[in-house]
Amino acid sequence: MSQQISMAELNKKANAIINQVAESGETVTIVKHGQPVAEIIPINENKVAEDALEYLLNNAPISVDVSIESVIQEGRNRGL
Repeated sequence: MSQQISMAELNKKANAIINQVAESGETVTIVKHGQPVAEIIPINENKVAEDALEYLLNNAPISVDVSIESVIQEGRNRGL
């Protein structure tokens, strides 16, 4: 279940609200003038890693025609 809070409440209690989301795992919806404008959601570290792995596994490898050394050298030449 998602909790709703106003922008004013978020401004006053941002740290406490973020801690609550992290601890409870519950999403908080931010409303402005009665309309939802954003959500604060907990980050599931395993979900992030799983999503990244799924993305990599579902995309075919691409071949490149340059070596990593030449890319590094090009960056150095540009002052990066």
